[in-house]
Amino acid sequence: MKYFYCYDQKLAKHLKSYGLDYITLAKNRYDDKLFSLWAKTDEFEKAITEYNNK
Repeated sequence: MKYFYCYDQKLAKHLKSYGLDYITLAKNRYDDKLFSLWAKTDEFEKAITEYNNK
């Protein structure tokens, strides 16, 4: 399974609106920025495609 690191809160909210849930929420140890980690599933890919086509 492949994973997606999301640093964009707007994108994360869009993914959540599709009923998806992140694997974990953490801070990058190098720059202290918050990110969410998502599994790349078919549903995830559909949500990303829609987000990118806006």
